[in-house]
Amino acid sequence: MKIKIAERLRPFSHTPGASCLIPGTCFAVTAFPTLLRIDQHEIKLKLTGPVSNFTLQQDLEKNCVFVFGKAKEGHFRICIEASDSGFDVAVLKGQFLRGKKIKQSIPFHLDRSIERLSLGNHKLQDWDEVQKRGDLAELLPALFLLGQKIPPIPQAPLQGTGILLKLPKERRELISALESFFKAAFSKILIPRLIDDQYQGLVEQDDSINGDPCLLIQEGFKVIRALFFQQNQRRLQFLGTLPVSLHSGRMVGIQAPGIGEIDFEWSKKILRAVILRVNTTGDLIFDLQKEIKSFRVNKKKNVKVTEPLLVEEGKTYYLDRFEK
Repeated sequence: MKIKIAERLRPFSHTPGASCLIPGTCFAVTAFPTLLRIDQHEIKLKLTGPVSNFTLQQDLEKNCVFVFGKAKEGHFRICIEASDSGFDVAVLKGQFLRGKKIKQSIPFHLDRSIERLSLGNHKLQDWDEVQKRGDLAELLPALFLLGQKIPPIPQAPLQGTGILLKLPKERRELISALESFFKAAFSKILIPRLIDDQYQGLVEQDDSINGDPCLLIQEGFKVIRALFFQQNQRRLQFLGTLPVSLHSGRMVGIQAPGIGEIDFEWSKKILRAVILRVNTTGDLIFDLQKEIKSFRVNKKKNVKVTEPLLVEEGKTYYLDRFEK
């Protein structure tokens, strides 16, 4: 028994010079119609312009980056993947192009268990338009997934644009704080920056700041997760700091150490269903929205929120009818 998310995250841009991170790494690829730039490496594409339908697409499902379009020579499609031994630039379409392997030892990491967030958005993920809209229903799920597709970054104090991740406690202020973070801390397709080089007045500028910008992605993932789910041993909190404008959504595949795996969904700002796939026996305590007084377990018995719920290893529990 699972709650599913149909949305697939593949942000793209048609703008020459667009950039995105290569999944599994903190290295970016910058794509032009006749040139690819990866780290310090440049790959020239023997194409004759104008190139139509030029696209850079970060595929967070297949963990690669695609570059494609149509030149005078014909259609072309290039796939860029990474591993701990470097980068593989493969030509999937276009006999007039050649692939290339860039061999260098790099930090590489992809989580086996992926948690997913959906906030009910189904618009095209044209990132130039996404940035203009600034809609958190589009931005949060993308950063949440990307945060699980980079190598671990050593913990460090938040600085520069990272200061904006110190969110206010007042729910009504959360939206504007998160919007400011995305505007100041990212350029192109979620390329992190510690210094807002667009000087938008959202954070104090300090050009002497040093650090790994990808820490913003790692910490951003943690902050987003905590908005919807938090765990303190066997105490589980759902939607504890839900921003007021995010009325409905789903989180699936949540890994709860010492308990198991969790899916849940909400609508009209109220928790509607929780599925627990349990791997340890014991009591669970729930911190739910203050409006909720009871819920139903496995469509059989009602449980008061103030009562612990005994769960058994190897069993699945379906919770619904979260009532006032």
